[in-house]
Amino acid sequence: MSRLLWQAMAVTGLAIATQAFGQVTFYEHGHFRGQSVTVDRPAGSLERLGFNNRASSAVIVGEAWEFCDSPGFSGRCVVLQPGRYDSLAEMNDSITSARPVSARGAPPPVTGAPPPAGAGVTFYERHGMHGRSFTTDRPVGNLERFGFNNRASSADVNGGPWEVCDGPAFSGRCVVLRPGQYASLDAMGLNNAVSSARPAARGPEPAPVPSAGQLTLYEQREFRGQSLIIDRPRRRLERADFDNVASSAVVGGTAWEVCDGEEFSGRCVVLKPGRYPSLDKVGMNNRISSARPAGSR
Repeated sequence: MSRLLWQAMAVTGLAIATQAFGQVTFYEHGHFRGQSVTVDRPAGSLERLGFNNRASSAVIVGEAWEFCDSPGFSGRCVVLQPGRYDSLAEMNDSITSARPVSARGAPPPVTGAPPPAGAGVTFYERHGMHGRSFTTDRPVGNLERFGFNNRASSADVNGGPWEVCDGPAFSGRCVVLRPGQYASLDAMGLNNAVSSARPAARGPEPAPVPSAGQLTLYEQREFRGQSLIIDRPRRRLERADFDNVASSAVVGGTAWEVCDGEEFSGRCVVLKPGRYPSLDKVGMNNRISSARPAGSR
């Protein structure tokens, strides 16, 4: 095999690997300043790259990444969705290992069998595992149904890691809690902010049915990725950082009109109540710029 052909194959392989996992670029200072390092595969120790406990801002491309404050993807871990993070907040200067979420291993097959005895998470209303509590061993897409939305201040995790998010339906900012007791959720920025939770090893849950008169847009097909819930006319989705982002949708209660131009201009499509796992079929994939209930025209 010629050297030129070997080099071409190597470059192609690298491109495929990068495309599969995406990448994250860490910066030494906030607002993407200072020295930087780009990672496109699981890194069990950033010390090998000379960037252990140095990252203060990051840019994530392609898919969500898991960042941990201990080597080997252990310790306290945070999952961040693709985007630009000019400050890493509570993970500032503490990231030691990082990997794409898809590299955490395939989820186990979901059977009808109940989870192991004792597996689950218990949220407490006050710090130190005090006050009213709520326990679950199943995914909960919205804690509001149980009167515990944005109320958890501490947690006890048993049996396996859990992913807790500050948005409904496992959206927004998510953190993976390993088994153990968390006397305060302040450290990971989730005090009184948890809205949904699920076992970290499971795949994404089906999209929930929104309340009457709501439109929920999802960043990826099949109701995955970041989401945006709309319950009133939105003239410019750019203001919500969701312009030309939606790839799937769930419509509840009434039909909604979605348009590829601001101010309900350009090409518009009316979506009847239902689930749209791909907006390709209506020609609106990554094209929605404004939306309103169809009856408000």
